[in-house]
Amino acid sequence: MSLTRKGLSTIGALIVALSIFALDLLSARHGAVAVLYVAVILLVAPLGRKYVMTAGISTTALTVIAFAVGHLPDPAKDASTRFAVSLIAIGVTTLLSLRDRSLRTTLSEQARVLELSHDTVIIRDTSDVILHWNDGAERLYGWSRWEALGRSCNTLLECSFPRTEVESALAAEGHWAGEVTRTRRDGTRLVLASRWLLRRDPEGRAVGVIESSSDLTEHRRADAGRQASEQRFRTMFDASGFATWEADWSETIRSAIASTPAGAPVEEWLVAHPEMVRAAIGKAVIRNANQAAVDLFQAGSKEALVGANLCGRYLPEGMPALAHIIATIAGGANSAESEIRLRTLGGRDADVVFRVTLLQEGERCSHVLVMAFDVTERNEARARLEQTSAELAHAARVSILGQLAASIAHEVNQPLAAIINYGKSGTRWLTRPEPDLAEVAGCLEKIVASGSRAADVIGRVRGLARKAAPHSESLHLCELIDDAVALVQHEARATNVSIRRVFDDDLPLAVGDRVQVQQVLVNLLMNGVQAMSEVTGRRRELSITVKADPDDQVSVAVQDRGSGFPDGDTARIFEPFFSTKEEGMGMGLSICRSIIESQGGRISASNNAGPGVTVAFTLPVQHRDAAAKPELIP
Repeated sequence: MSLTRKGLSTIGALIVALSIFALDLLSARHGAVAVLYVAVILLVAPLGRKYVMTAGISTTALTVIAFAVGHLPDPAKDASTRFAVSLIAIGVTTLLSLRDRSLRTTLSEQARVLELSHDTVIIRDTSDVILHWNDGAERLYGWSRWEALGRSCNTLLECSFPRTEVESALAAEGHWAGEVTRTRRDGTRLVLASRWLLRRDPEGRAVGVIESSSDLTEHRRADAGRQASEQRFRTMFDASGFATWEADWSETIRSAIASTPAGAPVEEWLVAHPEMVRAAIGKAVIRNANQAAVDLFQAGSKEALVGANLCGRYLPEGMPALAHIIATIAGGANSAESEIRLRTLGGRDADVVFRVTLLQEGERCSHVLVMAFDVTERNEARARLEQTSAELAHAARVSILGQLAASIAHEVNQPLAAIINYGKSGTRWLTRPEPDLAEVAGCLEKIVASGSRAADVIGRVRGLARKAAPHSESLHLCELIDDAVALVQHEARATNVSIRRVFDDDLPLAVGDRVQVQQVLVNLLMNGVQAMSEVTGRRRELSITVKADPDDQVSVAVQDRGSGFPDGDTARIFEPFFSTKEEGMGMGLSICRSIIESQGGRISASNNAGPGVTVAFTLPVQHRDAAAKPELIP
């Protein structure tokens, strides 16, 4: 209410009061006029409690003054009665006005509470006509208060609800709670959680319904989406071709962390104490499993896995891999992967890649999804391939020795011929009348030297022909190259090819299989020599360059001055059965690539800017911490 209106009401009440006072003083019916003061109280009642109290006190005072002036000191009996009635009327009117004001304030606050509610509040009469429509209803339904008031709720909102159930509940209990479907102004259908309360008048007759509703549409949509998502996940889980199961790893991780001494790296501790790994993984309980998991473990049925754990299925050699997975998850990661060897319920040993992923549900690690990929056949195939590759490489080495037969024979014949000649000479010195022992000693020394030279040649041939499982060891590439050059030296001299070696100072040791790396070197040297066998008009030179690369590799480059590769063939020369020589099998460089790549190196080939080609390969540098720990080449 504005100040101007309050001021006008106050002035009006004051004028009325003064008028009644003047009339009370001048009227012959003293006392009866004072009853009119109730009009003053009613006039200021809407202005507030303070105004009512002031009006009540003021009018009482004016009544007393008028009575005193007109009737004291000898008041008449009827005048006193009228005076008392007037005071009672003023007092009662004042009290009723104060009470009415209090009730109006309470109702106003209740109405404000309805407006502040985020829920919709609608009050309807027995004919379904809307009597109250709060702000929440305006926001949800899109209809303003003035558009909704006086209209039928069912017609306006196209309501759908169990009418019979509602009517029975309201009649029997006076309230109902359930779901109602309604339509917004824009046509959107809404699902509401609604609570209805029957309104009654003082006589107990039903006069309408008070309704409070909250929107469930988004909640239902989210529930439907979640259910659809869960159904999709469940379908994928069950239909997946990979073994998958859900497990509770919370106790597993807690056990692993609790068993690890303070400050100790979890993974190192668990690897060193496999019994702790077995104890921890024994606490992992399977919640659910798909058919692929049943098949992997040869369990017969899902029930044989659910509620159990796989602790007894993991073989001792799989404990380090399990330790890695547990330590990774315990360290805060949400997923981990490793290859583990286990034994199925049917007794089959299997190589399995485990991928453990935490599901964001409940306590951390209480819902873990484990996917297992059976790689047993892959590993067996890889082992067979490695065996085949080793046998093929050995066959290629034997083939190379066949090509080098003339060189080998020449290299062996030279020291053998020298041995024979020095033996004859020594015999002659001994058969003289006076044997010359100094000459005999010299012949014997030459015989020993020639025998050692022949033994070296045989040793290199045997080393190249040896068939053994590949293994890594420290390699002095310069010495290995010298041995390879010695094997092809006769072929090089026969085709008038000179071999030049360029080695960096302080070359680091490389890591690789000695026999296989020597095979690569001999193959590349033979290819270079053969590429220049028919070259005329320029110097025939084969260069071998060894240097250290900045990325912890040692590179070896073999460069010839032959005719080079035909255009477009550079990318194909490492393919099996591709050869630029008419009599070639096309397997040499392919085998070389397999050998180098299996030992962690790279091999490449390219035409030179001038004549010929360069074939280069790299090998890893041996680190100090690995010098004493040779490993099998995968």
